Amino acid sequence: AMMRIIWRELLNLCSFEAHLLELSQLADICIIFATEYLYDEAAKIWGTPCNEHGHRQPFVVVAVGKLGANELNLSSDIDLIFTYPEDGATIGSLRKITNQQFFTKIGQQLIKVLSEVTKDGFVYRVDMRLRPHGQSGNLVLNFNAIENYYQYHGRDWERYALIKARVITGGDAASRLYSLLQPFVYRRYLDY
Repeated sequence: AMMRIIWRELLNLCSFEAHLLELSQLADICIIFATEYLYDEAAKIWGTPCNEHGHRQPFVVVAVGKLGANELNLSSDIDLIFTYPEDGATIGSLRKITNQQFFTKIGQQLIKVLSEVTKDGFVYRVDMRLRPHGQSGNLVLNFNAIENYYQYHGRDWERYALIKARVITGGDAASRLYSLLQPFVYRRYLDY
């Protein structure tokens, strides 16, 4: 897929914007496929993560930076933030763990799958430094923790980064996450 995209660009068969969009869409597909696979495999071992009402919780991958803006180029790393809607625990397995533990395991595995160098190379370099609290913070936070972080600790550069944010996985949870982040990204009142 990458060779096809490169040849299209080299032969001038697409615009530069189309080239960046195709590279971004390829990254999205790789992230979606890997996330779905890792989620299903983890659920076989630890059960399905659910909230206190028994509703299945999705793993939400948010793209920021160039990937978030659909402007990925050939040498770009991918900036990601991992989150999930609600706390709870897994059900359906004897090996019960919290949602935080479940999604942290998936996040760690996703980073490894995408960035580990093998004999065939690597898929993408993954940068997690744009997540709340940066490298010193948890790899994965639930929606409430994300909302609290940005409302009380969010800095201007994080507001600018989130303008380009785009949810890649998580389905219906995306609209809820956007509504939680909107007051931070688009403040009602600005300081001098």
